[in-house]
Amino acid sequence: MIIVKNYINGEFIEVEERRPKHSPIDGSVIAETPVSKREDAKAAIDAAYDALKAWSQLPAIKRAEYLYKLYEIIKSREEELINILMVEGGGIYKKAWGEVVFTERLVRNAAELARHYGGKTLQSDAEGVVSMVFKRPKGVVGVITPWNYPLSISMKKIAHALATGNTIVYKPASETPVTGFKIAEMIHQAGFPKGVFNLVVGPGSTVGDEIVVNKKVSHVTFTGESATGREIASKAGGALKTVTLELGGSDPLIILDDADLNLAVRIAVFGAFFHQGQICTSSKRIIVHERVYDVFVKKFVERVSQLKVGDPRDRTVEQGPLISPRQADEMERFYQDAVSRGGRALTGGKRAGAYFWPTVFVDVDRNFRIMREEVFGPIRPVVPVKNDDEAVEVANDTEYGLSAAVVTTNINRAFKIAEAIESGMVHINDVTMLEESHVPFGGIKASGFGREGGEWSFHETTYDRWLTITLRERKYPI
Repeated sequence: MIIVKNYINGEFIEVEERRPKHSPIDGSVIAETPVSKREDAKAAIDAAYDALKAWSQLPAIKRAEYLYKLYEIIKSREEELINILMVEGGGIYKKAWGEVVFTERLVRNAAELARHYGGKTLQSDAEGVVSMVFKRPKGVVGVITPWNYPLSISMKKIAHALATGNTIVYKPASETPVTGFKIAEMIHQAGFPKGVFNLVVGPGSTVGDEIVVNKKVSHVTFTGESATGREIASKAGGALKTVTLELGGSDPLIILDDADLNLAVRIAVFGAFFHQGQICTSSKRIIVHERVYDVFVKKFVERVSQLKVGDPRDRTVEQGPLISPRQADEMERFYQDAVSRGGRALTGGKRAGAYFWPTVFVDVDRNFRIMREEVFGPIRPVVPVKNDDEAVEVANDTEYGLSAAVVTTNINRAFKIAEAIESGMVHINDVTMLEESHVPFGGIKASGFGREGGEWSFHETTYDRWLTITLRERKYPI
């Protein structure tokens, strides 16, 4: 049994009200977690605010040294973190292992960039004037993260904000508080100064809301569903503070008639069903040229029906549970809506507790919920199109614009489609859910705004300060 605590001003703090955390694997209680109140969030924000001056004035090489130490600690605790990600979040071993390794890359990337991300000198219109732009940390950064990749998404936001001299107040998802607690443990182990990083576990309605509205918080970075993102943007905008929002997606995978269908099936299976389809950039709508539609569907369904569902700690398992039985309930509602509208499920549709079997629907149109909304689980529609123009039209017929992919052997067609798709990211002959530690990750439309990763994370958490030095006496008009 893990006792999760808040971490405020360098100390682990008990909270009076607690609740159990159940594993989605079997419903067993794996931890007791705090139910923090608004006052707890305020204490964490105050600590971060008080620590800001000293941390931001620390030489960048010193901040980088703390991050390199954190990187080494993560490496030394890999197996512990992998096990937590499986037991708490339901991810299979390969997903958990990949998330830990990617987290290491993110922290190392932040440390490497810390000394090399700066401003620039400009040519002045006036004689004898030196004109410069400095990068300055925004201040206290509020970090609010989701449950599907609780370690890597959190650390991407935290590490880069720390590298640029900001201090942190962090609220992990209520579904994955143990992972958030382990982040606090590792940062404490790395010896970061008191108040630089703070963890508060609790509801979004209290802890999250205080982070968004508190005047001492300068910037909020949030990854999660679009409805919550809209609310955060509205409140933060009213307080005149900046936000970074990485929200939902209904990401299209387009398969053209000249595609290698064996490759296309592999891309579609991985892109649609990895981590049970609970990824914002999962391939959620599979759009296939009508000339190869029937062959593709047959191959795709055959492979999907073979995916092994079970306890993710079994390394032969390819599909673990959803994050909770409540999420499986939502998949049942999506399933019933599709059936009621005339859709045919060629495989899947089975549900047991938090488990929902990978499901493929055909005979769907754009009015189905599985075509209109973000399906954060293992249900996927496959729709035929007559040509490239219709493929783009269907791909863009969504409020979202996060990621997309095109499978083809004709690079000219691929580029034309990539240019026409409305999304923040497009991948050719690969899955929709690619990510690297140093690239600009983010979307457009209802998928949010801002970019995170590498120098783009640094840009989000800093502001530009223009500074001039006048080296000769200037003549003024009055």
